[in-house]
Amino acid sequence: MSGIEFRAERKAARLHDPRKGFELVTVESEVRRDPLTDESARVCHFALTAAPPADLDAIVSQSRTHCPFCPEKVEAITPRFPDELVPGGRLRRGDALLFPNLFPYDDVSAIAVLCAEHFHAMDAIPERIVVDGLTAARDFIRLAAPAFDGRGASGIVTWNYMPAAGATQVHPHMQVIVTTSPGNGPGRRVAAERAWFERHRLPYGAMLVDAERDGPRWIGEAGGIAWLAPFAPAGLLGDAQAVFARAATVADLDDADIAAFAAGLVRVLRGFAARGLWSFNLCLLPAPFGADGAHRLTARLLPRLYLNPALHVSDVAYLHLLLEERFAMAWPEDVAAALRAIWTAAA
Repeated sequence: MSGIEFRAERKAARLHDPRKGFELVTVESEVRRDPLTDESARVCHFALTAAPPADLDAIVSQSRTHCPFCPEKVEAITPRFPDELVPGGRLRRGDALLFPNLFPYDDVSAIAVLCAEHFHAMDAIPERIVVDGLTAARDFIRLAAPAFDGRGASGIVTWNYMPAAGATQVHPHMQVIVTTSPGNGPGRRVAAERAWFERHRLPYGAMLVDAERDGPRWIGEAGGIAWLAPFAPAGLLGDAQAVFARAATVADLDDADIAAFAAGLVRVLRGFAARGLWSFNLCLLPAPFGADGAHRLTARLLPRLYLNPALHVSDVAYLHLLLEERFAMAWPEDVAAALRAIWTAAA
């Protein structure tokens, strides 16, 4: 489908390489542009090809002792919502339990603990805990949305999995906020989708899926949810994006959508875990409530790591935080090929 441009600018640095007897060499890199927002992402040569190992056993065992989300503590020490928002104060769906964030990010800010188990490895996260957690988040967003009628609010779901992703608790949990201040990134993206729709009269998400289908960045599709490696990557060792065909918000999801997303997510997580990755950020990026057909719900999965676990060196630095540019050491086409192989094997 016409209209989407995948633009990149090649860079070339010349240096005398000590690894080759100080031979004069040319090292190439690339600056890519997000087809929707035109924001830049830099892909460099590979100083890092796999995640350094971390001592997960120590992280898990140390965190278990004082975990507030384990079954013997969670109901005694977590807060409750007012009954007028959530009857009974907490919301349970399957094994997931949703309650207020004791340190709220916004007017309506919740935590959804996904399961009774303290830890699931990234390559063994059960579909059921994703289903239970996302179902609780959806139902909570539906409860909270009417209070924001006419104010352009959004219901956002995020998951920080393990400390490298900023999680303060190892126990699997999601964050859910309903807000009129969704953040700079989501705000720019919604505005860009609106402008795109006005130019093309088709939603960007639908056009992107058609443009990428069966191409070098395509991973797979199931239940009306397409998975691909973004042309302009956000993760140091790659990332993945899901585009929902039938929903603009989390509140729009039906049970079949949630089940299909969970099945796709655990496949993609297994693919990243096969490269030694063990932590991730996930965000479901919605349109505001009541938005028209310009938008498609998308999810962005960003694996995280410590560049040097012994020194706790983060994979985020000045490029991301001060220059506001994405940076990767893995080509999206290679990332997609590896994930596609695992997706196909699991089908």
